[in-house]
Amino acid sequence: MGNRHAGMVTTWRNWGRTQTCTPSRIGNPASEDEICSIVRDACQTGEKVKAIGSGHSFTDIACTTGRMLRLDGYNRILEIDAKTGLVTVQSGISIAALSEELSELGLALENQGDVAYQTISGAISTATHGTGAKLRNISSQVRGLSLVLADGSVLRCSPTVEPDVFESARVSLGALGVISTVTLQCVPAFALHSIEEPRNLEDVLGNFDELASANDHFEFFWFPHTERAQLMTNNRTDRPVKPSGRASAYINDIVLENHAFGFVQDIGHARRAWVPGLARFTAGMLSRNEVVDSSHRVFANERLVRFAEMEYAIPRAQVVDALREVKAMIERTGLRISFPVEVRVVAPDDIPLSTAFGRPTGYIAVHVYYKDDYAAYFREVEKIMAARDGRPHWGKLHFRDAASLRPVYPRWDAFMAVRERLDPQHVFGNPYLERVIGQ
Repeated sequence: MGNRHAGMVTTWRNWGRTQTCTPSRIGNPASEDEICSIVRDACQTGEKVKAIGSGHSFTDIACTTGRMLRLDGYNRILEIDAKTGLVTVQSGISIAALSEELSELGLALENQGDVAYQTISGAISTATHGTGAKLRNISSQVRGLSLVLADGSVLRCSPTVEPDVFESARVSLGALGVISTVTLQCVPAFALHSIEEPRNLEDVLGNFDELASANDHFEFFWFPHTERAQLMTNNRTDRPVKPSGRASAYINDIVLENHAFGFVQDIGHARRAWVPGLARFTAGMLSRNEVVDSSHRVFANERLVRFAEMEYAIPRAQVVDALREVKAMIERTGLRISFPVEVRVVAPDDIPLSTAFGRPTGYIAVHVYYKDDYAAYFREVEKIMAARDGRPHWGKLHFRDAASLRPVYPRWDAFMAVRERLDPQHVFGNPYLERVIGQ
């Protein structure tokens, strides 16, 4: 394909409808050379550059009035080493497309989140994580990266080549350059035995550590204004794959989890006083579901109901108390919350700006229907999480700035040193980065 620099100027908006921006131009590169050319041209004209993937981040992390690069056409697997499980891909490939191709090759990602239409570069840049007390986030599966720098050159990095760049680039917030290729450590394909079942909230909280430790992948959703939670456990199995039938999957995943839930959200938006009753109705509809299927099909969920989200990473040992405090805050303030609260866990890692750096981590995510105002609820939740050394997910809404974030990241200065070396003019900067990492 030819060099596609000069996209028509248009307003871009993200999936959650929480952010919009109007870039000067939108480029659609299909090769590394095209990425280099666009970045070099922008630098020469004094414009900022931001790359975007699927637009699933709720913050303005991808917004710019300069050049925007859409990477969804830059989406191929480049190299596969079947013996080692190392797979190199172009940065615009979606996790869904990558997982399907890996499955055909007998490989899989060890862990992933439930939003599979994210690009691999967007997922690692924001420390997207999945769940599993013994498993680390997606960025920890990275074994090599290539970055297009502000002068249009390409820097390859790995644990042995430019190791200081590599350790920071695994969660870079887009601040170091445009990720061009990613090398991932994959594992042999595996099946998961998945069980979803309603539980009493206090039963889940009282057994939180045991549930987190006993299952390969564990999470739950609590429905505010109720005492009900939906527990989800996924464990590796040698049992034959037995997915839900197509009709059953459509009814559960699309009709019940999306269309019916979206209808309830619209009613709650129009009649706020009805929200607690609607929440009890929704929680009362929860049922048990059990399947055995390929890992990537179990991990991924279809999201048709749009929402705004904030998620905080806190020490795992504080999750139960923090969630109880959120519950008490909702009751005390009289807030009407129509979306469930999601709780997950991951193992610690060593990536400077990873939300799981240096500690076993629990994640508490709160959501609001996209038509509703999120500020009052999210600010109250943020107070609870910040008091527990919380780290906000880089791609989800929060109100923190660099001054308040620096103390909760022990290797903050190491990341900043790499940034100043690679992009001293902050060609890849934008207002979001100015707020959260400074300058």
